[in-house]
Amino acid sequence: MNKKHIIIIHGRAIKPQPHVKERLVLTSLIEGIRRLDKKVAKSIEEEKVKVTFIYYGDVSNRILVDKKPEVKKGMICIDGKWYVPDDEYDKSLKKLLRRSLEDHTGDDYSQLKDKEIKLGDDLAPYVSPIMAAVGITQRIIEKNMPDLDSYLNSRVVGSEIRERLQCKLKDALLAGDDIALVSHSMGCIVAYDVLWKFSRMSEYRELWDKKIPLWMTLGNPLGELSVRESLYDSDEPKDGKYPKNIVNWININANDDYVAHDGDIKDDFIQMLHKNLIENIEDIQRIYTFWKDNNGHCNPHKLYGYLNHPTIAEKLINWISDK
Repeated sequence: MNKKHIIIIHGRAIKPQPHVKERLVLTSLIEGIRRLDKKVAKSIEEEKVKVTFIYYGDVSNRILVDKKPEVKKGMICIDGKWYVPDDEYDKSLKKLLRRSLEDHTGDDYSQLKDKEIKLGDDLAPYVSPIMAAVGITQRIIEKNMPDLDSYLNSRVVGSEIRERLQCKLKDALLAGDDIALVSHSMGCIVAYDVLWKFSRMSEYRELWDKKIPLWMTLGNPLGELSVRESLYDSDEPKDGKYPKNIVNWININANDDYVAHDGDIKDDFIQMLHKNLIENIEDIQRIYTFWKDNNGHCNPHKLYGYLNHPTIAEKLINWISDK
């Protein structure tokens, strides 16, 4: 029986050190699953279900410190590299983990959030909800998200980040692992590009018959036109567009997650179904996430809030339990 293998790739913006980020991600994931199924949570802890974390935060940090030096405030320098302090998210994570299974409703969310949602670390604080409501334009990306802009427009940066996922995902595919690829925010773009490369480019011919049983996209910007126009296959002829190695694509976005303003992707990628390149694309009804930072601001886009949510846990438990 092929080994179940969850591969998680994070989103953009400043990050803590890789081992700290991995700890936060795994804790959020496992404790979210534990709310619903202690046995499955234990199987992950005991590595019967493998989890691989893909980190490129050092690249994002480098670009952001260079383009927006003000982000250094509150960061720490280690061996010439800048990171979010190791304990920055610990208190907020503890509060998140204490939330009971029943307390994930719209009413619970309304009680939690401030009068105005802070857009968090994927949009500058001064980008208003009204501006965000028209979608993430190239102008917004260039001005406020230089790390994403660099990924989309620099071959060097793009290759550096894609390589982080390509190496681990290739190994898992060649090993015959049963893979659930979980991507967040900018990580959804990286994952899409890598999946396209693996299923279309001749240098990856050995992977052409390898499939990803589950691709889960969280806080996903792929519904935005400006993002789709920058994807690796954007200039491909019709017979070369879209990855053809995904079996089931589940897309989950949170209420007030302005990075995923256009939250539904089935309509944008419907040709994948028409061309029989994929078996299923499912947009889940928007969920409520409950991350609140140390200043008391809600951030519906935060990865930890997604990974700890019962909907994500349920989908992964179903996949893990499917023999």
